[in-house]
Amino acid sequence: NFSHFLILQVFGFKSESRTRIELSSMEGTLKTEKARYIDLCDVAIIGLGATGTAAAKVLSGYSNVRDIIGIEKYSRVATVNSHPLNNAQTSHEGDTETNYPVEHALEVRSAAMYLRHFIDSRNDPTLSKKRLRMVIGVTKKEVATLEKRFAEISRHYPHLKLMYYDDVAKIEPNVTKGRDPKKPFCALVSTEGYIVNYQRLAEHLLEDARDNNPKLRCRFNTQVFDIVEENGGYVLMADRGEIFAKTVEIAAGPYSLYFAHRLGYGLKFSILQVAGSFYSAGKWLNNKVYRTQVEGRPFAEIHGDPDILNMDDTRFGPTTKPIFYMERYHPETFHHYMAMKLVTTLRGIATIIWILWKRKLIWYVFKNFLFDLPIIGPALFLLEARKVIPTLRYRDLKLRKGAGGVRPQIVNLETMDLEMGDSSIVGKNIIFNTTPSPGASVCLGNAHRDAKRIVEFLGPEYYFDEEKFQRELGELPKTNLTTAL
Repeated sequence: NFSHFLILQVFGFKSESRTRIELSSMEGTLKTEKARYIDLCDVAIIGLGATGTAAAKVLSGYSNVRDIIGIEKYSRVATVNSHPLNNAQTSHEGDTETNYPVEHALEVRSAAMYLRHFIDSRNDPTLSKKRLRMVIGVTKKEVATLEKRFAEISRHYPHLKLMYYDDVAKIEPNVTKGRDPKKPFCALVSTEGYIVNYQRLAEHLLEDARDNNPKLRCRFNTQVFDIVEENGGYVLMADRGEIFAKTVEIAAGPYSLYFAHRLGYGLKFSILQVAGSFYSAGKWLNNKVYRTQVEGRPFAEIHGDPDILNMDDTRFGPTTKPIFYMERYHPETFHHYMAMKLVTTLRGIATIIWILWKRKLIWYVFKNFLFDLPIIGPALFLLEARKVIPTLRYRDLKLRKGAGGVRPQIVNLETMDLEMGDSSIVGKNIIFNTTPSPGASVCLGNAHRDAKRIVEFLGPEYYFDEEKFQRELGELPKTNLTTAL
């Protein structure tokens, strides 16, 4: 389009792929090809949040792939949705996610174990805090849901315990204080709850990758605005010059699907961008306390937990409201979101209407819009937060300005429904990972999967050391339920 044309002219790039192909054929040698590109590599990883740095760590530590470039448009890793201000700081493992079918919960558990083991191998109090993680039921229906859930999954999660009013009062008194003990109440309690600073995780992962692979290089402050398939690989057109990669992994949230569309992949999918805000309330909780989630709804109910950046501050949230930016607080990304064809086509609009009706989300979405309003927002939010802490007061709640990220919820335009969990699209020597929740929790599991794909892309001279990976990251931590409680 015209805006891309102007960008190309400003930075001196040729705008037509045919021109580049003709130029390439004239150059003829690798030496002249190098003069054209600012860099060449076997693997380019676009986006250095939790998912991208995990990919770099696993490729560098467990394969013989060495020629890797990480590309990040900001000045450091994990400044968007992996930043601790912008997510729930939770390691999801499927045990307390009541909106997951059992089969999906076990898939998440399997992938999340790699992250747990990596975190346990680090002696870094800024990376994680181990706390109880519980989901509470406060109505007769919710209590029945949790009791049924416990019966279904407890054999898969030996650390999980079903607790009632008196037991919960001993470990998290503010959850029961002010609550009528005669009314229905119970909790599924996991001793394996982790509060995680995913930005710090990304820093650890990248540090490991560099230690294992001195040839790994990172280009920060470098934005890729287009990708063109060419000469058996891909030309990454960036604001600092063109980079050639034999294979590409894109871990850039909603932009992963944006680039997939540019290359003709995943056209049946679009993105519903859902922004989440948080309220601060002071010291109320020592552990992570979730509400029972609605089955089939991918959005978490409001929960409360200590903030890893300040464990004396309890956060409540997230709120859930659709926005039309690829990145929150970045209106310049509006036109990229419009290219996703969710709100600009009849099919997309019909899909949104059908999803809102089918999943009973109309009041849910409207209510969440109101939560961000001054005066009335905290009052409405308080009604939800009191289901977690009954004695919470209006004056305790303060909306966190400038905090809160975006969940890139995948929408299937063919089935006209939401896709649960993270999403990966595999093309010809290229992988697109959108990684909505629980993407960060399963980042090492996804990296394990994708590293093996990349090795296959590159050819028989490359290998992945599965035995070493499982030996170092695949062992399950042992749990002592009695001691933890």
